[in-house]
Amino acid sequence: MTRITLILTLECPEHSCAAYDDLHQWRWRDYVARRNMEAGCEMHGREGRGRLSGSVVAVVSVLACIAMLAGLVMGTTHVVSWVFDAIGLASPQHRPIVIAHRGDTRHAPENSLASIRAAKQNGADFAEIDVRLTKDGIPVVFHDRRTGRLDAGGRDVLVNSMPLSALQRMIMQQRGMRYSVPTLRQVLDDASMSRPGQRRFGLLLDIKTDARYARKVADAVVRVVEDSKYAGNLMVMSANPYAVMVFKSMRPQWHVGLCASGRPDLTQWDDDGTSEARFMDGAARVETVRREVTAKRGGKQRKHPMFRGMRGEAMDFVVFRARDVTSRLLRNARLRRIPVYVDSVDSYDAANGLLRHGVSGLLGENITPLQQACSSYHGLPEPFSSPDDDDRSQA
Repeated sequence: MTRITLILTLECPEHSCAAYDDLHQWRWRDYVARRNMEAGCEMHGREGRGRLSGSVVAVVSVLACIAMLAGLVMGTTHVVSWVFDAIGLASPQHRPIVIAHRGDTRHAPENSLASIRAAKQNGADFAEIDVRLTKDGIPVVFHDRRTGRLDAGGRDVLVNSMPLSALQRMIMQQRGMRYSVPTLRQVLDDASMSRPGQRRFGLLLDIKTDARYARKVADAVVRVVEDSKYAGNLMVMSANPYAVMVFKSMRPQWHVGLCASGRPDLTQWDDDGTSEARFMDGAARVETVRREVTAKRGGKQRKHPMFRGMRGEAMDFVVFRARDVTSRLLRNARLRRIPVYVDSVDSYDAANGLLRHGVSGLLGENITPLQQACSSYHGLPEPFSSPDDDDRSQA
C-alpha cells in the first residue's frame, strides 16, 4: 500500500540538534509552523490574525482536496494524515518508535553492554537504560539503589556508597549470565559503533535521582555525553520533576521527558488546553525528603529544591505505564503536542491498540511484537475510552 505525504518545508532555527532526528521531524515542523504563525499574528495585530487564519484555512482546504484526490487515485486515504496535524485534530506526534526496556533483556542481562548491543542488532529504535552516580560521581548504568538483587555473591550495598573501582570489581548475574556494571561513557562509546548502512540507534537515559542531587547528576551526565563521541539519538527522562527541569534548563536542545510510569498523578493537567503542568511529588515524599535533609544538617531546616509547579513546555515527552493510560491522559497530552510513550507493553494486541489511540512510543522487554505493531500501523488514532475513565476522574 502506497502512502503519499505532502510536507511544507520549513527552515529549523539555529538551536536544533541531532537529538531532534527523523523520528521527531513531524512534531518539529508543526512546532516551527505554529511559532511562525504566532509571530506573524503578533506583527500584524488582530486584523493580520484574521487574514492569516483565513489564508491558512484556504490553503489547508485546497491541499486537503488535492490529497484526497490523490488518495482516491492511489487507493488509500492515509495521505490526509498531515491535514489532521495541520488543523490540530488527533494525529501521531511522530513515527511510532520501539524502545527496549533496559536493553534487549531476552538475550542478555538488563542494563549490560550486551543487552544494549542486542537491542541495536534486533532493530529497536532506542534502548532505555538507568543511570545513577557512584560515590566518586561517575555515572553508571544500573537500575537499583542497592546491588543485592543482581550481585552474584549476594552482597547488598548502596551503589552511591562505593567508588567506581569497587563497583566494577563486583560480579553481577542475571539468569545465569554474568557481567560487570558499565559506565555511561562505556555505553555511549559502544553504542556509537555501527556498520555502514545500519539504522540510526538511540539511547533513552532514565536518570535515577531525587531533588537533592539532581543538579549534581545532571552536571555529571552532561559532561560525559558531551565529552564522548556519541553521535546517535539521545533522550533523557526522570521520575523526579525537578531533575527534568534541571536537564531542560542546562540543555534546552536536548529531548527531555517526565517518567510518570506507575505515578500518573505526577502530571496534573487542566482540561482546557492550557500549557500549565503541575508535577506533584506527593506530601509523603516531600516530608520524607524534608526529614532527611533536616537530619543531615543537625536539625537546622534549610530550603531544598522541592517545588510545586513547572511549565508544560519543559518536557518533550511523557512516559506512562500501560495500565494507567486513559482517554483523559491522552487527550491532555495531545492538546499540548506532547508525545506519550507507554511502558510495560508485552503483546501485539496491546501495542496495536495503543498505537491506534495515538501513543507515539512503546517500551517493553520483548520488542518483537512491538516492532510488528509499529510496522503494521498506518492509520490515524481512534477515539480512546476505557470503562474506568469516569471512576478515575472522580477519584
